[in-house]
Amino acid sequence: MEHLGIVYALGAAITWGLVYAIDQKILTSLSPVTLLFVHSILASIILLPFFLYNRESISSIQGLPKQIFVFVGITVVLAILANILIFSSIKILGSSTASIIEIAYPFFVVLFSYLIFKATPNIYFFIGGILIFIGSVIIIRYSK
Repeated sequence: MEHLGIVYALGAAITWGLVYAIDQKILTSLSPVTLLFVHSILASIILLPFFLYNRESISSIQGLPKQIFVFVGITVVLAILANILIFSSIKILGSSTASIIEIAYPFFVVLFSYLIFKATPNIYFFIGGILIFIGSVIIIRYSK
């Protein structure tokens, strides 16, 4: 099952790479907020039949604790903000540079997981995060 998770993560990386490259072209004509709005509307339309068809997804929402709804609300707001910020960055810097800077997010995942949920990362997370950060700095600084 772990191999399937790796395949999914690589698939997401490939898909996001394609999305960012295409979004760079789209953002020459649209604002980041407009692009996010269009993405959201189309995603809702596409996902609605799947949601309605899968009765388990509807029933799983009904019994959730209120704390989960608070977390969902927070992550929705953060995801909207993150998308607006990355679209704005792609518009200004281009998809390649914006994605290189954004790749530092695993470091922040580890940091916030530790600060919020007291998850204890091992030394390899810190080494990897530092290497990603240093690599991003090198690419940004010397690719001009």
